[in-house]
Amino acid sequence: MESIAIVVPELLPVPPVQGGAVEHWVDEASIRLVAKNRKLAVISRPAGIAGHNDIEYIGIPWTPIERFFHRLKEQVTWKNPLRYIAKIQNVYSYGQRVAAIVRNFDVVYLHNEPNILLFLQKRTGQKIVLHMHNDHLSTYLFRPFYRRALAKADTVLCVSDYIRRQAVTHFPEYAARFQVLFNSTDPQVFKPYGEEALRQLNGVVHLDSNKRYLLYVGRLTPVKGVHILIEAFRSIHQQMPDVQLIITGSSFFGGAAKTAYEQELVTLAEPVNEAIIFTGFLPHEKLKYLYSAVDLIVLPSTWQDPCPLVVLEAMASGTCLISSAVGGIPEILETGKNGILVEPGDVSALANAVFSTLNAPEMMTKMENTARQKIIAGYTWERLVSELEPILSDSQSA
Repeated sequence: MESIAIVVPELLPVPPVQGGAVEHWVDEASIRLVAKNRKLAVISRPAGIAGHNDIEYIGIPWTPIERFFHRLKEQVTWKNPLRYIAKIQNVYSYGQRVAAIVRNFDVVYLHNEPNILLFLQKRTGQKIVLHMHNDHLSTYLFRPFYRRALAKADTVLCVSDYIRRQAVTHFPEYAARFQVLFNSTDPQVFKPYGEEALRQLNGVVHLDSNKRYLLYVGRLTPVKGVHILIEAFRSIHQQMPDVQLIITGSSFFGGAAKTAYEQELVTLAEPVNEAIIFTGFLPHEKLKYLYSAVDLIVLPSTWQDPCPLVVLEAMASGTCLISSAVGGIPEILETGKNGILVEPGDVSALANAVFSTLNAPEMMTKMENTARQKIIAGYTWERLVSELEPILSDSQSA
């Protein structure tokens, strides 16, 4: 029986009790992969709960020194070198233990942490697949290490063609190994819920039937552009006083520490704070109803967002999406057809896009329907697993 070890990065557990897009992805995919005649194990930090039947969950506990460096990383900014030292320590410690565990698996399927490749002692006949959910391979400081690491990967999956092109640019010698596997979602989970959404959100967030709501979902970090959205919302609310803004998420995941940027957002929102709701982190079982209940979802990223699950979840939910035209998003979202794209970092363009979209309800409905049909037709987990199966099924090295 073929054996597959799925490895997530060093921070969060699977099942995704603390959230995490990669961990959610692995949870959804593993459920569908396990139906085949194989041994499947998921390696992550301990989740503390039972997982799905027929999947082995191998938890790698935090050591005291890992905890120390992780707390240090949380307390310093992205520009502080200590953050990278702490990251290296955590990956080194975690990667060594991963390498010992996966030694006898036929296929090692790594997610989003190419540095772990450096610790693997690839045996004859073993296949290694790396799946990049973000553009980490472009990080200048680590490229020499990644060049060595990628030599061990038989296939490198990329969640968008943007990620693939970036990888080929920096590592042309491995161009043949890079291929695109678009993200997916479940349109039976993320769908229009009608009045049921309001009932399910009772006690979570109050939605007034006389108001219209914008929704942001994601990490509260500068690259996600939440400050741009709040600045735009000042103008929006002035002209449309019935419009409210809901901001859902935390700095990284459920239970993540509050950051200076989050406090900056609260301060920035003060002139219109009666019209802005910060919900904090919400689990998917509540988030699916919130997607459905609002009038418009806004993703104002200022970085090259590769292919965020929020885009697919919003489109499946039957709620119109306005997003920055960055990274892999234009590969899915088409302006005027299934959503609206705007230039990143442009407060006026974002505000104007919200004005014009909310003032054209018939166009909104048409785009919402088209978006949901696109997800149903080509962005389901069933489609993804059908493409992933042949990549994982052959345990012979390329």
